[in-house]
Amino acid sequence: MRKALAAILAAVLLAGSVCAGLWLAGFYFQGQEQGMKMEALRRLAASPIVTDIGQGPQETPLPENHIEAQEPPAVLRDFTALQEENPDCIGWVSIPGTPIDFPVMQSQDKPEFYLSHDFDREYDIYGLPFLDARCSLDSGNLLVYGHHMNDGSMFSCLHEYQDKEYWQAHQEVVFETPAGAESYRIVAVLRVKGSYKASKWSIFRCLDVDNQAAQEIAARQLYDTAVGIGPGDKLLTLVTCEYSQKNGRLAVIAVKE
Repeated sequence: MRKALAAILAAVLLAGSVCAGLWLAGFYFQGQEQGMKMEALRRLAASPIVTDIGQGPQETPLPENHIEAQEPPAVLRDFTALQEENPDCIGWVSIPGTPIDFPVMQSQDKPEFYLSHDFDREYDIYGLPFLDARCSLDSGNLLVYGHHMNDGSMFSCLHEYQDKEYWQAHQEVVFETPAGAESYRIVAVLRVKGSYKASKWSIFRCLDVDNQAAQEIAARQLYDTAVGIGPGDKLLTLVTCEYSQKNGRLAVIAVKE
């Protein structure tokens, strides 16, 4: 009887070990597949190199009183190629020196579609960073959401900004759209609730920056960055899940330079 019970127990343990091994393998390969998807998107987004054909550009003498027109911001990504594949791609966000280097999507009819879908609109637990459906690219606060994945991908590294030393080393955020690239400076890191009451201020209700927004952000920030926010400033807020509280969110707020 004891031998039979021992054999059953051994079989159960073996089955459990096999299942755990298969789960870990599946998780690993899923992460590998996600990495390959992102690399393919980065190659697609690489701006084509412009070359001169024939005799090349011809210089024309300029009058002495000529004033150079201000050049538009450089476009670093090939949005023509990206939007041919998926017109929901409205931008690209990157933080130099970190893993964050992703397209930014927006779906007006299904606001949270890219929470669980990839660039090909196929189901994917990693999803893609996406702009709040209430925002336009002219909004005063661009709210961009991304997953905090267990394998450290997507927006997971935003949690490093809870350490001021990490912020000191990685302050710049680059947000690109078909109109050009804009540089933002991270000014505050907040732990907030993902839900909010209509009667209370929330970073998720803040689509434009006024005095109250500037004061609330300054009062709630995890540490002082000595960089202020004022009415009329344009913000880029990167948001991911945070687990120190129920339904928590980590918000990394940057101001346009």
